[in-house]
Amino acid sequence: GIAPTGRKIEVRGVQIGRFEDGKIVERWGSSDELGILQQLGATVTA
Repeated sequence: GIAPTGRKIEVRGVQIGRFEDGKIVERWGSSDELGILQQLGATVTA
């Protein structure tokens, strides 16, 4: 895992939902995980 940094970060992402009869029946999401790791200083170089 990653040790706590106490830093505030900004996360960009998108959520898409499919509704039936006013209820959500499916949800897809994606976020910029590399951006999160970079902001935390936790990236791994190859």
